[in-house]
Amino acid sequence: MLIVGNHHAWRMESGTERALRRAGHKTLLVDDRRASRVIGRKLTQRWVLSQARRFKPDFVILSKCLALDLETVATIIDGKPNSMWFQDPQWYKSTYRPDIAHIIAVGKLSQTFFVSGFDAEWRALGLRAKFLPAAGDRDLTPVAPKRRYHSDVSFIGTGYDPSRAQLLLKIAKKYDIKVWGKGWEEWRKPLNWSGRPVEGKQFAAVCSSSNISLGVNPDRAKGGMSYTSDRTWMVILAGGFYLGQGTPGLTEMLREGDHCAWYKDIDSCLAQIDYYLKNSAQRERIRREGQVFVRSNHTFDQRIHNLLSGEAFVNPLA
Repeated sequence: MLIVGNHHAWRMESGTERALRRAGHKTLLVDDRRASRVIGRKLTQRWVLSQARRFKPDFVILSKCLALDLETVATIIDGKPNSMWFQDPQWYKSTYRPDIAHIIAVGKLSQTFFVSGFDAEWRALGLRAKFLPAAGDRDLTPVAPKRRYHSDVSFIGTGYDPSRAQLLLKIAKKYDIKVWGKGWEEWRKPLNWSGRPVEGKQFAAVCSSSNISLGVNPDRAKGGMSYTSDRTWMVILAGGFYLGQGTPGLTEMLREGDHCAWYKDIDSCLAQIDYYLKNSAQRERIRREGQVFVRSNHTFDQRIHNLLSGEAFVNPLA
């Protein structure tokens, strides 16, 4: 199994590779963008092609392939079963951007273009798009709570979207909140920003130590019926009690009161926080049941069937 994409330990490509290895497959992950930064774009084409020729894959899984020419991608997948998994929300509206245009072109070369939301909109652009939710890595597990990571409410994510900050600022007026990730300099004090991202065991420590782990979709995901990022699954796997933005599709994948809790707007979010802070036994039961359910249904180990078969996701709760 050849995977082309980011080699970062907690990204989709590495999680998929670990799941494939657990299933008994031989894998090779080539990071095209890292190679391009080190040896330049021209040499990257030759390096990736040589890696593919030597490895002789039976199947190819593509990510964004932003550092590869279309001719390189076409050569790699020529005559081989393949799929592509794109997890960013709603960029189908930004076809004027060179990076999005390139992703669309790569997606049209692939046999199946899996997306974590807005599949109908991607199909309208001529892609063979199918819905496949993001996933979490089963290696993420709860850890013992730690005082320095504790808060009533935590949020892990980047500060690129001001709408996220506005919701979090309203919560901060009533509850103890801590925010983790990059890009929150403007709101450092009111959001108790840590000044850094957290990954792996530190990510799990934040989730396991917080009373409530908040999910806030970016503004560009507005209108998505079933979209959610991989952070939803990661938070629950890492021991978090997850309170997220409920959409019609998402509330059919995770049950309120069994696996997590949902809110619709700032008022319902504040009401849910108040309720679950006062009901710790119920919160802890949901936290435990959510972990069991997500570990059984929403890790990369379950997603590799779709990636290899080309079949769209089937909701286990349907």
